[in-house]
Amino acid sequence: MDEQITQLDRRLTSVEVEVASLVAEGAATRSQYATKEDLAKLEARVAIIQSNYVTKEDLAALDNKLSGKIASLEGKVSGDIAALDSKQSGEISALRLQVAELELRMVRWLVATGIAISSVVVAALKLWP
Repeated sequence: MDEQITQLDRRLTSVEVEVASLVAEGAATRSQYATKEDLAKLEARVAIIQSNYVTKEDLAALDNKLSGKIASLEGKVSGDIAALDSKQSGEISALRLQVAELELRMVRWLVATGIAISSVVVAALKLWP
């Protein structure tokens, strides 16, 4: 019976050694593969990273929004430019009219001055002995 106990003890020792080696091998193998907890942690980190960046859909929505605003501003600016152009055209025509009136006034003054000087010269010639 002692022999059987010794044999069982050897078998138990060999089994314990095999179990220890299998546990060590399993731990080494598990370190190479991800667990559900590791995947959950990684998904949480990816979600945080994704929340910090803009997606293509966000960029497309922003592009559409900006395109609409740019189009409305272009329409408003072109309307303002047309209004300023018509206002300036009116002011330019008013200034041209004023310049024409001033030119006419200067021509009248020149003619009146010429007539006055001529009449003074004629009167001086008549009075000259």
